Amino acid sequence: MAKKKRSKKKKAPRSYLLSPQEEAQLASLLKDLHNLTPENLKDQIPTPGLAMALVEKLPPEADESIAVLVAVRQAFEQKNVQKAVKKAIFRFRQKGISHPDLEPEKGGPISLRKRELDKPSAYLGPIDGTGTRGILIMLQQVPRGVDVGMGIVSDEDGIVQFLYGRYSKKRSKEVKEVFFSNFPRLIETSIAHAAAVLEKAYGINPELNEYSRDYLELRPWIQGNVAPLERPPIYELISPQDLPSHAITASQIERLLDHELMKSWIVFDKEKMTPLAEEIRKVEESPILVSETQRVERIDEITRKAIGEIFPPEKRSQLKERLEEMAYFFFESEERELARLSLVAASTIEEKDSMLQVDPFLEAIVKRSLDYYEAMEEAGSASEANGSDTSTPIITP
Repeated sequence: MAKKKRSKKKKAPRSYLLSPQEEAQLASLLKDLHNLTPENLKDQIPTPGLAMALVEKLPPEADESIAVLVAVRQAFEQKNVQKAVKKAIFRFRQKGISHPDLEPEKGGPISLRKRELDKPSAYLGPIDGTGTRGILIMLQQVPRGVDVGMGIVSDEDGIVQFLYGRYSKKRSKEVKEVFFSNFPRLIETSIAHAAAVLEKAYGINPELNEYSRDYLELRPWIQGNVAPLERPPIYELISPQDLPSHAITASQIERLLDHELMKSWIVFDKEKMTPLAEEIRKVEESPILVSETQRVERIDEITRKAIGEIFPPEKRSQLKERLEEMAYFFFESEERELARLSLVAASTIEEKDSMLQVDPFLEAIVKRSLDYYEAMEEAGSASEANGSDTSTPIITP
């Protein structure tokens, strides 16, 4: 009789990725839980990621754990931290440990569920290679329905499309489903984050067209109700001090750019890429450079020089912002290592190049773009190379 194979118990995936410094902080916090108070909590736990890690590791049997759990729940409003707190409460209950302070709020004229329902909600899509993404904002106007703003924004062209209107609760739900079908990879974010993205796009091109003029109806509410962000929201989740000081490596770049959401990240500027491709072709066909080593060195030299022209300072700043936004998207999509890689790439991208050293991420983007245009030309579709497979859908209410 064949023996039954013993099934291996799978470990639950970690929902965050701590740096070595944060790991040391976590060990110190767990050792001295009695020193954590509501007053010093934010100083001792500077990031939501560290808060999540601490909550998961809290020992139910420790007398201080309940107080720490309550303090973390009150100090961090981030969705992921609140979710981690709920899991910890459930874990404590399984151990037979409960406390009134851990029970959900009850009573009052407005229930907790109603208060949550009245809060604005916002969703953002990933950024494609053209700098374009989808955005959705829903403002509860109880009992008068839901104000919905949805659109397509670009860090090149500003607000490409935007629709704004009031719908019934049922109709707003249908509108949201339609939008999610057109933009399937959306993450929930803060209203301040979504407002910052819209205002940034509006500043790029304030001359709104017939497809985007609805934003002027939403903008007064944003200006009157939403405080501007002080820095990109990803740095509330991952501290810049916890990032490595060295540039991103070739293998890390390959892993990042191989992600399905990064496939379209190339240089969509044929006028700049064509001269570079022609120079490289001349080197490859040159009768003077007889050795392969000479050709490779000459091609690298030409490519490094071209990177400075393809990516002037303003383009580097733009790409840095894209990487920071993608880092946030990856973090909220539970792909924390890719979030860190995006930030590592962003951290050095504005540094000045030398003749012997250029930013490795920019170099990878350019080489990838050359491969793209070469493949298009070989396929006889060079006329399509200035376009993109990431065409934006028309949104309809």
